[in-house]
Amino acid sequence: MNEITKIEQALSSDANAKASIGSLLDKQRKNYGLQPEFYLSDHIYRLDIEKVLMPHWQCVNHVSAIPNAGDYIVFDYDRESVIVVRDADNEIRSFANVCRHRGSRICETSGHARGGMLICPYHAWSYGLDGSLAHARMMPRDFDKQGFGLKPLPTKVVQGLIFVSLSDTPLAFDDCEENINATLGIYGWANAKVAYQSSVVFSANWKLALENQVECYHCAPSHPEFSVVHGQSTATEKKLIAEMNAKAAAQGIRVETRDHWALAALDGQEQAYSNRYPMTANACTASKDGSPLAPLMGKFQSYDNGMAVCYIGPMNHCLSYGDYGAIFRYTPKSLFETELAVIWLVRGDAVEGKDYDRDELTWMWRVTAGADKKIVEDNQRGVSSRFYTPGPYALPIEEKTVRFTEWYMSSLANAL
Repeated sequence: MNEITKIEQALSSDANAKASIGSLLDKQRKNYGLQPEFYLSDHIYRLDIEKVLMPHWQCVNHVSAIPNAGDYIVFDYDRESVIVVRDADNEIRSFANVCRHRGSRICETSGHARGGMLICPYHAWSYGLDGSLAHARMMPRDFDKQGFGLKPLPTKVVQGLIFVSLSDTPLAFDDCEENINATLGIYGWANAKVAYQSSVVFSANWKLALENQVECYHCAPSHPEFSVVHGQSTATEKKLIAEMNAKAAAQGIRVETRDHWALAALDGQEQAYSNRYPMTANACTASKDGSPLAPLMGKFQSYDNGMAVCYIGPMNHCLSYGDYGAIFRYTPKSLFETELAVIWLVRGDAVEGKDYDRDELTWMWRVTAGADKKIVEDNQRGVSSRFYTPGPYALPIEEKTVRFTEWYMSSLANAL
């Protein structure tokens, strides 16, 4: 019997699953990695999706990805699927990708609504861009279409970013919206456009992917390309920060710093975090050698040799440089599958081939995401071993991983 089977039997055979998970939480040592069951149990994974993550907001994409009425994006999250569409009034709407007839998926991939209709391929029930049922073939004359529109989902657009929640009662977004405006607004994200997007699926639990994302202890050994242009607790860091701030201030720019993330989130609000970090000396942006890649964005007239980090909830991380931005969205697909989507943004009037080279623009985060896939999957294989026991985190450099795991354990305990 393998370890996963043992774990599932222990949970399912216990009349009180709450007590079983509670005992796992009680075993957890402070500042140590999570117990293996949290990465291996399908029962715990379902609680993660339905209780821990459901109230949070997911960044689907940027509005420039659906520029015209009828354009839509399909966003899949675990067992759920969402259609995000630009309607005839230029509003961004989101609907469950579930036909009201017999539940078929309506849209498989992103695209454009034919004739302004979202048409289910199974029996051709057709929905308007506002989600209302427009046509239902061969239904009786007394059939009332008004009661069978698509299920609308909470949707917000801030600085061009589209956020969707799968919960009927999502967390409040006021603090996040204020932070996004104060941080990404400086970089002009509302007027940006998508230059490229790609995704990679990690064969690993979503928590391992997130633990890796929020720490840079692994950056030097695993991401030498990243380390060429990004500082990491060097003796010159204070000097670089002072120079970065001075260059920004000379342009009348001050980027917000906020730490309402993980257990520090304001009561009832989605998690919000933003901070500024310096590049290494003489590096302007995240490129092979730190050289500029695209036209300056937002309020910047010159490079300040810094970058901004903005977290929205546990799953969405945005990086902004003077000349481009990158959205990192983590999406659980199953117990051992997590998708990382990366969306690159440039100034809205930038022209590919003239103002930027797409391969050069995307190089850093394509290479880094590929390396992350390997190290996270190796991590999953390791925690799946019967020889795995949690080890201590390295502090202070893994402080955010500690905060993430403590938030997770608190959220799971509250969900029981």
